[in-house]
Amino acid sequence: MVDVYDLIEIEPWEEVLVKHERLLPNQLEYLTEQSAYYRRLFEEWDVRPATIDTLDEFTELPFMTKQDERDSQVSQTPAKPLGEHQTAPTSALNRVISSSGTTGKPTYFGLTSQDRRDWNTVQERAFYTTGVRSADIVLFGAGQTMITGGTPYFESLTKLGANVVPAGGESTDRLLSVATDIHPDVLWTTTSHIRYLSEQAEEVCGISPADLPMTKVIGGGGPGISNPEIRSEFYDAWDASLVREAMGLGDVVGCMWAECEEESGMHFHAQGYVHVELINPETGDTRPFEEGAEGELVYTHLRREATPLVRFRSGDYARVTGTDCDCGRTSPKIHCIGRTDEMLIYKGMNVFPSAVRDVISEVEGVAPRVRMIVPDEKKVHFENPISIEIASEPGTSRTESELINEVVDVVRGQLKVRVDPTVVDIDELPTDEYKTDLIEVRN
Repeated sequence: MVDVYDLIEIEPWEEVLVKHERLLPNQLEYLTEQSAYYRRLFEEWDVRPATIDTLDEFTELPFMTKQDERDSQVSQTPAKPLGEHQTAPTSALNRVISSSGTTGKPTYFGLTSQDRRDWNTVQERAFYTTGVRSADIVLFGAGQTMITGGTPYFESLTKLGANVVPAGGESTDRLLSVATDIHPDVLWTTTSHIRYLSEQAEEVCGISPADLPMTKVIGGGGPGISNPEIRSEFYDAWDASLVREAMGLGDVVGCMWAECEEESGMHFHAQGYVHVELINPETGDTRPFEEGAEGELVYTHLRREATPLVRFRSGDYARVTGTDCDCGRTSPKIHCIGRTDEMLIYKGMNVFPSAVRDVISEVEGVAPRVRMIVPDEKKVHFENPISIEIASEPGTSRTESELINEVVDVVRGQLKVRVDPTVVDIDELPTDEYKTDLIEVRN
C-alpha cells in the first residue's frame, strides 16, 4: 500500500496540471479585481488575464523577480505594510514572516488565515514524506524566528502530530543538552547546522553524534544532502536510520520539496496551491520536467490571498532526477544544485560553489568544505582557473600537492571547470551554524 499523506501526491501528474490550468484563471481574476498593483503590471505587460485559459498561454507572461518584491516594498504604508503587491487587506493578515536577507534587504510576506491553512497542508505533506510521524519527538534546531524555516515549520510539524521541541536559537551546549534529556527521534535543522553539530557535539557535550538519541536526520536551507558523500557522512556520524532533505521558498511556500524513502531527489508537494515551471535561466524558455533536465524553478500561486506572485523566479537551480518513483508519488523529483545568484561561468560552463564542494568531498583526505575566491562581486565570467580554498581532513597522510592535483582533476572531469586550489587550515573554512557562505570577494 502506498504510504502518502494526501492522495493528490499519487494522482497522475498530467491530471494535476489540468487542475492547475483550471485554478489559474480564478487566481488571475482575483489579482485583477483586488490589486491595483497587478492591474498596472498586467497593463505594462500588455496582458489581458481574462484571455489566458491554458498553461501554454500562461508561459507567455513575463517573470517576476526578487527585485520586484523589493521595489514593491520601498514605500510601505500602514494600509499596505507588505508593499504594493499586498493584495489582501491588512486586517485580513494572520501572519507576517520575512526572508533571511542573505541576498539583500529582507522582504516580507503575509498570510491570511486561508493562506496559513494552505501552507500547513503543503508542509504537512512534505514533512510526512521526509519520514516525520505523529509518534516522533522532533528536536527543532532552527530558531523560533519570523523567517520561513522558523515558526511556520514548527507549526506544521506540530499539526502533523509530532511532539516538537523548539530548542533552536539556543547555544550548541544547550541544544545538545536538550537532546540528551528529552530523547528526541528526529533532528530537524539546516544542512550546515547538521554538519556543525556533527563536528562539535563530542567536544561540546562529550557525546558523539552517533550516541545521541536522534536517528532521523533532516536538513534544508541549502543544498548538500543529495551528495552521496555528504549523505553517507551524516549516516555514519549520527548512526541514522534516514537522512533526507527538504526545501521551499518563503515568498511562495516555506517547504514544497521533500525526499521520500528512496532518497533520490525531492518531490514537489504544493499540488493545487502552487504551479511550478523549469526554465532556462539565460533565455527564459520553459523546459519540461524530464529526467536529467536542468534549470531555474519558477513559481505561481494558484490561490494565495495576501502576497501572491506570478511566474516568480526563485533563483534556485535544479536538476530533475526523475518523474516517477517507487514510493508511488507522481510529482517531479529534483536535486537543488545551487543559487543562480551564486553561479559563476567558466568558459561558458555554469559552475555552482555547492557543486564544487560536493565534487571535492569525494577526494580522499579533503574535507567537504570550499571557499571560492572572486576579485569583484560583479565578476561572474572566468577564462582562467577559478581560485578556491580547500582543507585537508585532520589526520590524512596525503600531501598538499596530492590533494591539489586530485581536486583539479576531479573538478575538471566532473564539472568541466578548471580551479586553482590552495590548501588552508580546516579552521579557516568553518561551517556556520545555519548557513555557510561559499564565495568570498577578495581583491
